[in-house]
Amino acid sequence: MGFVASLDMGSEKMVMALGETSGGECRLVGIESVASQGIHRGMVVDRLRVKSCVQRLLDKFKQEHEMHIDALNIALAGEWVQQVEDREVSKFSRMRRIEESDLLELEKKCRGNVNLDMEEIVDVVPFGYWLDGEAESDPIGCEARRLEIDFHVYVARKRMLEGLRQALNESGIEKINFYSAATAAQKALVVRGRKGARDFALIDLGAESVKIHVFRDGMIAYDEVLPLGCNTVERDINTAFSIESMASAKKLKHEYGMALQAECKSRKIMIPDTKYCIDLQDMVHVEQCRLEELLEGAIWQILKSGYYKELEDGILLTGGGSRVQGIDTLLNRLSKHPISMASVVTVKSAKETPLKAPENLTVLGLLRCERKETKKRGWFDSFFKE
Repeated sequence: MGFVASLDMGSEKMVMALGETSGGECRLVGIESVASQGIHRGMVVDRLRVKSCVQRLLDKFKQEHEMHIDALNIALAGEWVQQVEDREVSKFSRMRRIEESDLLELEKKCRGNVNLDMEEIVDVVPFGYWLDGEAESDPIGCEARRLEIDFHVYVARKRMLEGLRQALNESGIEKINFYSAATAAQKALVVRGRKGARDFALIDLGAESVKIHVFRDGMIAYDEVLPLGCNTVERDINTAFSIESMASAKKLKHEYGMALQAECKSRKIMIPDTKYCIDLQDMVHVEQCRLEELLEGAIWQILKSGYYKELEDGILLTGGGSRVQGIDTLLNRLSKHPISMASVVTVKSAKETPLKAPENLTVLGLLRCERKETKKRGWFDSFFKE
């Protein structure tokens, strides 16, 4: 039994979670959030404000749960990271059973073979297994003479990571494990060895970006980030109706926002903190146009992946934008795929609400992330080395 903590640094919210692990299961102990400061497109732009946000979260856990947190799993995405692809191969002298240690050895080899100068590897994610030239979704336990693995390798600039490490170290966080947002999503949604929801796409509608993950056989087959997010909706509302305050445009979006103009009635609504009114249908028309653009961009990326017609489990939605009324209907009309709201299935909780909240998907998935090391062979094992 042990504890694991995680942090998701969104542009609008910073969320921290604590989980208790036992017997391969993870139970949510607590989850807290604060409004984000010092973060832009997932990157630290003001170290002192980030430190202040993290400190408030740590203080909440100390008061509410009487827990001191000194280690965190953190997900990176967007401008933080770049992707490269790599394939590693193991050849054996005879047919033999593939073990998890074989997969870990190739991951270690991949980490050593990727040439880096000013970057650091933050995550290595397999997206394809090949046994004697044949594709295999789960190679462990299968027999082969040749094992090949395709990897997504996520790298980030060392200077940026050091700035984040410093901010967290100053808040009392001694150990930091970095992962990709793709890994966090996979750990939240896919149960290894269990069928169901294995061929699908996930669209994460964030404030400043849209993340697209395509899953095949439960693995990340395609991963892309679009540098536009749902905060463009409030900017469009601000421009379309000449609203002086961006905060007022944001209030309109949150209070009256809808994805489909045809489903709202024409009525006048007051612009917050002013004496002026606009028509609700006009505002929703502006919002629908922008949301269609964002969703069509995500659909194009899924098409680009080559798996668009093979999404047997449809498309899942998450992120703050998934809360917009009618967004699932709009995406269904554009994509012709069944649409569902993403819900964490790999973490247990006394209450179901935290598992369904879109802002929690990444931070809860991070609770299932762990670094596995290959065991060193002893003298006895050397007799059976291939």
